[in-house]
Amino acid sequence: MLFRRSFPAALILAILLALLPARVDAASCKGDRKLDVPMQFNAIVQGPGRVHVSAFGGSDKSGWVIPKDYGGWRIYNASGQEIDFFTKADLGFASTEMMKETNIDGLVPGASYTIELTSQDYCNNKGVFRRAITMPSGPQETTAPAVSTLDVVQVGFMTGNPALRFSTLDDSGVARVSISINGVLAKEYRYSDATGFRWWCDDYPIDGTQSTLEGPIFYWKIPAIYQGAAATVEVIVEDLFGNQTVRTAQLYL
Repeated sequence: MLFRRSFPAALILAILLALLPARVDAASCKGDRKLDVPMQFNAIVQGPGRVHVSAFGGSDKSGWVIPKDYGGWRIYNASGQEIDFFTKADLGFASTEMMKETNIDGLVPGASYTIELTSQDYCNNKGVFRRAITMPSGPQETTAPAVSTLDVVQVGFMTGNPALRFSTLDDSGVARVSISINGVLAKEYRYSDATGFRWWCDDYPIDGTQSTLEGPIFYWKIPAIYQGAAATVEVIVEDLFGNQTVRTAQLYL
């Protein structure tokens, strides 16, 4: 350990605090009731069914403004009805910085949406910024989705939680992903139906690990009935225009 038996605990604490971003102390939050300037974001349409949002700016007297993790990004349809949000869980040990660069797959070509970002300061005051977008309706493309090789990894804080892992991207946007085990459909994801969306963050390696929310990667937790045996795994990815890519592998689950 870096400081073992070398420095008193008080000095170690002082050094660690000095390395943290400048923030107000807890007592100062009693008079802080407002996030001064919420973060904004750019929305870049990358295909008829996919958009990339990139947050920037934001300022506060606390010296600390970040996107809210649980439910920080929300999407509304043309009628103003909320139809989805991201994330649906607290980030835990993942870096909140990755929330600044987020991707939404499964939007409907030609449809209009409003995307919303909630940011917060150190005192947990929140502010909201919204931007309207309209997805392009075409033209139809014929390029099949890119799909990586399939592998099995351990997920969670303890071993014994195997998951099938693969990544996929498409020019127009992913509409359907199916996973079959020994010829039997085990899991299916459907998007681009006005209710199903695929959210994922850009890779953010500063925290030293890749969260399950980072990258265009699927992690499917393998059910107990399949674990501990070799199996033929087939993944089919289909885009908005029906182009498909099939990946098959013999894996020990």
